[in-house]
Amino acid sequence: MIRLIRSELLKLRTTNMWWIFMLCSLVFIGLALLINTAQAATDLGHGDMPRDMQVDRNAANIYTSGQFFGLMMVMLLAILLITNEFYHQTATATFLATPKRTRVIVAKLITGAAMALAFWLVATVIDLVVGVIFFAAEGYGNGLGHWEVQQAMLLNLLVYILWAVFGIGIGVLLRSQLGATITAAVLYTIGTYASLVVITLVRQFLIKEDWVWQAAVYVPPLASEHVVGGLSGQLDQVNLPGRWVGVVVLVGYAVVLGGIGTLITRRRDIG
Repeated sequence: MIRLIRSELLKLRTTNMWWIFMLCSLVFIGLALLINTAQAATDLGHGDMPRDMQVDRNAANIYTSGQFFGLMMVMLLAILLITNEFYHQTATATFLATPKRTRVIVAKLITGAAMALAFWLVATVIDLVVGVIFFAAEGYGNGLGHWEVQQAMLLNLLVYILWAVFGIGIGVLLRSQLGATITAAVLYTIGTYASLVVITLVRQFLIKEDWVWQAAVYVPPLASEHVVGGLSGQLDQVNLPGRWVGVVVLVGYAVVLGGIGTLITRRRDIG
């Protein structure tokens, strides 16, 4: 297994895509920080919410900045871990060298998780540096000593890893490199906001019940935002379920996609 993981890391390092996705992620982190710090500057000191709660909410938001597009970069890179095998026609050699295909998939899942950890770490370090400077300049505590903020950051790591698992599963289901990446990117971006629009329209005109709003947590990208507290900012007046619901939803999707991907790889004709 160690040799398989080293092999997967070598394949990842010898392509140009990982650093291109990392650069894209850095750009999105910067844009997200601009938006989130501007929002925090407006929000802090206003409204009826206690000072500590205001700091915690905005700190969790700032310290997880860049999550939306960062997760997409992780997912797409994980997709390439699978589809590159077929694009470069190395799948046959890979599975001949390791006949037990489940071990190959597990190695790719571990590699994807390690990659997700690296993306999360880079994003979190940048977010922390900018966030601490921002709160100091505004004259507020940075919130790092509060469990609410720590929980958001740790759950953000879990979310990054789960989206790497999603990418592996999607790559197995759609072996075409171009088809898998485009489909996943479109569903992640346009699909996410389309689902939010549909939920809004249904709530406003068809079913005027709060559970319609709460159904947003079953859409994976929105569940990811909910896990770190970001969805409550978009649906401020809605009594959303606890963060653990978002975690359960994401773990469920990961188990299903990872399980299906493993079964398909074990049975599919690779040659």
